[in-house]
Amino acid sequence: MSRKKDKAVVAVISGLTDNQAANILGDIMKSKQKNAPLSRGTAASGAWSNVGKMLQGGQKRIGKD
Repeated sequence: MSRKKDKAVVAVISGLTDNQAANILGDIMKSKQKNAPLSRGTAASGAWSNVGKMLQGGQKRIGKD
């Protein structure tokens, strides 16, 4: 029985400094490469007020509506 690849992960972590955000972003991408190297993904960091735009932008980049 083949496993369906129909899952996604979304995380919003607020209250971070620029350095903390960069470190967490790097860790997420390293983990993605280690655990699911053939999967598509995007990660972004920015101002809390832009969270919605970042999530929508990620959907467009990976080809989802």
